[in-house]
Amino acid sequence: MPVSAELPNLDHVYAKWENRGPKGRSGPPPGGTDRSREPMRVKPSQNGDAEQALQSGRRKWRDKFGDNVKPLERRRPRERNRLVALPAEAVQNATIAQFKTSPSILPEHFSSSRPMMGHCCSCMPNSQKDLITSTTSTEGMRNILDVRHELRGSGLLSRQFSTLVYSWRTRTQHKYPELSMATLTSQRVLDVIHAELLAEEVQQDQAKLEKRARDILHNMKSKISNVLTKLTGTFLHYFLSLMLSGLVVHKGQMKMVKTASKRGVPLLFLPLHKSHLDYIIITFIMWNYDIKNPNIAAGDNLNIPLFGFLMRGLGGFFIRRKLDKYNGKKDTIYRSVLHSYMEQLLCEGENLEFFLEGGRSRTGKALQPKGGLLSIVVDSLTNGIAEDLYIVPVSISYEKLLEGNFNNEQMGVAKKKESFFGAIRGIWSVMRNHYGNVRVDFAQPFSMKELMLACQLQSPSLSPDSSTGDFSNPGSPPNIVRISSLTSLYGTDVVTEDQRQLVNRVGLHVLHTCVQTSAIMCTQLLSFLLLTKHRQGTSLDTLVRDFVWIREEVLVRKRDLGFSPSSSNRDIVCYSLSLLGPSLVNWRTDGEKGEKEVVPAIDIPSVFALSYYSNNVISVFLLESIVVSSVIYLSDISLTTLETSTPGEIILMSREEILETAVQLSTLLEYEFIAVPPCTMLEEVLADTLDSLVTSELLKIDDHQDQYDTYENVHDRQWATRLSASLSWADGDDDEEDYYQPEQMLRVNLEHEDCKGKLKFFHSILAPFFEAYLITGHNISSMTEEDMTEGDFMKNLHNHAKTRVTDGVASYGESAALETLKSAVKSFKDLRIIDCYNAGGVSMLDLHGRYDVRDSLNQYIQMLESLRG
Repeated sequence: MPVSAELPNLDHVYAKWENRGPKGRSGPPPGGTDRSREPMRVKPSQNGDAEQALQSGRRKWRDKFGDNVKPLERRRPRERNRLVALPAEAVQNATIAQFKTSPSILPEHFSSSRPMMGHCCSCMPNSQKDLITSTTSTEGMRNILDVRHELRGSGLLSRQFSTLVYSWRTRTQHKYPELSMATLTSQRVLDVIHAELLAEEVQQDQAKLEKRARDILHNMKSKISNVLTKLTGTFLHYFLSLMLSGLVVHKGQMKMVKTASKRGVPLLFLPLHKSHLDYIIITFIMWNYDIKNPNIAAGDNLNIPLFGFLMRGLGGFFIRRKLDKYNGKKDTIYRSVLHSYMEQLLCEGENLEFFLEGGRSRTGKALQPKGGLLSIVVDSLTNGIAEDLYIVPVSISYEKLLEGNFNNEQMGVAKKKESFFGAIRGIWSVMRNHYGNVRVDFAQPFSMKELMLACQLQSPSLSPDSSTGDFSNPGSPPNIVRISSLTSLYGTDVVTEDQRQLVNRVGLHVLHTCVQTSAIMCTQLLSFLLLTKHRQGTSLDTLVRDFVWIREEVLVRKRDLGFSPSSSNRDIVCYSLSLLGPSLVNWRTDGEKGEKEVVPAIDIPSVFALSYYSNNVISVFLLESIVVSSVIYLSDISLTTLETSTPGEIILMSREEILETAVQLSTLLEYEFIAVPPCTMLEEVLADTLDSLVTSELLKIDDHQDQYDTYENVHDRQWATRLSASLSWADGDDDEEDYYQPEQMLRVNLEHEDCKGKLKFFHSILAPFFEAYLITGHNISSMTEEDMTEGDFMKNLHNHAKTRVTDGVASYGESAALETLKSAVKSFKDLRIIDCYNAGGVSMLDLHGRYDVRDSLNQYIQMLESLRG
């Protein structure tokens, strides 16, 4: 059957849709002709009325519009741009050009806006995996003073009185044991009393000695009260809210501390000491998280009326600032009571807290650890009195210090003794000011036993047998090696040098963790920027731009900020300037441009307070600054004429020379900074830092270094190596290529202006310290044949440093800080350039070997001369 016979006739369908559809369709219908150009035909309708209505409508349309209406024109198709294939060579050039101008990977892609600080060191693998989860770092922040989020879902009345309701709901039902009897009847105290009775030169009654021990303990011990803790916590919510914008903690960090507190193992909180508010803040945070109050070691100078009672009820126990009342005579009873009391606290599982630095830092930097109380803890674990404990390094960062500043002490004025009325005046002064935010960071808790074992394994003199270094069981801490006696108390009784080294290494490790855990506050960052890049002042716009730059540099180096990076940068800078106040930063009008400029106070003593805030940021750039300073010294670069002069003769330096000089500078600044933890090799970290400077193109590997070695030199070196190998017992199977390894030579990249700016920036970080050490070196070199007391030497040295600043000779006012000069003297003691000995209870200084050390001293002076700026 033909196909056409099966298809129906569709002409009437096309005609119907042609009348209904738009005129001017772009093509003929399927199977028909183009009907859009033909006159419109209407088929006769069976309904005559409809046909008449159609014709009437057409006439009315023509009468109204005439012949102006034209049929729709055919719509022309839009011309589209077609993609044209480009040559492969053009694509390659464009891709390379785009990669060079706008890299796809930027430094901020590798940084987190809110990193969690305080991860456990890799030298403790068991603790590193403990207490932390995949979500710990993403927990976010919490403002302790804002309790509204804790009362979500509560009624209107609860939200109206949120602080009272929150305080009422917070539990404080912990039990604190009475340890008086256990302490006084301990074998240590009984042995000391018995030894005092047997002493030939001392005739004392046993009852009097026992009473004295009871009196010491009564004045020392804490008396923690749950009721007082709850009342104080409620009061602090109101009081701290008056003077602080917020008290911020990391929720993930607190979750780890909370988990550790439930394991029945004592917690040892070791915070950096910045303010008298430190121990109050930590206890206040523990109360908010329902963790037992730590027993806090405080100086007996704070045991004043009312405040002593409050501190004792919150966990404070008071100890002498000097354990011995008389020089040269040890108070064995007092020492034994203190030692036994702390041992009993650990044995009962009570939390402890004390400051490794001893007193508050006057410079804003971490001080060297004092091992007295830490040695008791180490001794307790060594002797099995406590099975283990968790160390919790704590760092507290203030936007503005509550006690004001330490300018008077840096100027040599004696510290005032605390008193009741002085404390009242201090509280009244605090309540009248605003101090911004406080950030508290708790590092990941780690096992004390594991840290002690790690320190023993890393030190040759402390290394135990290999059988004790098994880390196969992460559930329990490894055993430690007994290296001390039962009666040892660091710095008091006779102890081995191994004991001292172990305590010192543990303290340095904890302090380094605290420093690296510290958040950088906005006032600290701004002060650091003003003292390193804008000492002579700058405009607000320039300051904001550089503030953004330095903020990103901190984040790239994996350090956290104590303020929100999403806030307006100009607002943060203005807020920081207002907190620092007119005593530290001022405004002046530029005569030429007529715009206001920010000018830091760089005259003494104001510069000491500004450097206090700035010093907390130095740890972020410390290693880079040390390496760059070594490069500047070796390449003999004049920083004063760096920007105006053209690059002169290229000076090449080997990696070994740079690293050797960097180690020398790090050793010189040992009492200023803790560059690396004891578990890390300083040379390896400095080598990694040097590689990063090469990667950033601040230093360049010399491409033409092979040209400096002639063929004869290489040939001679190969023959010398072969000859020495043939005369030795070494195997001769090595390849000939290994006989000569050319030394990698580096040079400073002075072709780019930004590299010059980086050189000056990294140098300016440590330049004030170099100048202080230079002044100390000159004063040591001028020492005469006659010995002098250390007090007289420090007085002359400090006066000389202050005179240099006031006369305009010194480049940096910070070089006259008393604490920095003291650290410089300690460093030259350790370098065996000067000796210190005791004569009749007076500390005396003497030039070591008289003339044997002058060459070494002159070398240090020459190095510091080129680095002081």
